[in-house]
Amino acid sequence: MSRNHVGIAVSVLGLLVLLLAVAWWWVVYSQVISNDYMSYPQAMPCLFASSDRCSLAQVLCRSNHFLGIKGYSVELVWAGLCLTCVGLFVADSRSRA
Repeated sequence: MSRNHVGIAVSVLGLLVLLLAVAWWWVVYSQVISNDYMSYPQAMPCLFASSDRCSLAQVLCRSNHFLGIKGYSVELVWAGLCLTCVGLFVADSRSRA
């Protein structure tokens, strides 16, 4: 497997992790938003960073979530972004060499 293929595979994995993170955020915060604890513009920063406001909204939301999800972790979105960037760098470094 060439270095270019490895880079593309890592980028695809990163994009899948990003999609999973966004889906996880949506499952948690769609309940928070539907219960009028936050609006979408207020909840969007919770996708990338944890804050007291985000933690409070998750605690206040007592609804049962799909698959029993209790909260959201921002680390997954950052892991997906890092994997995507590393994969693109590896694939691009091969084409520049």
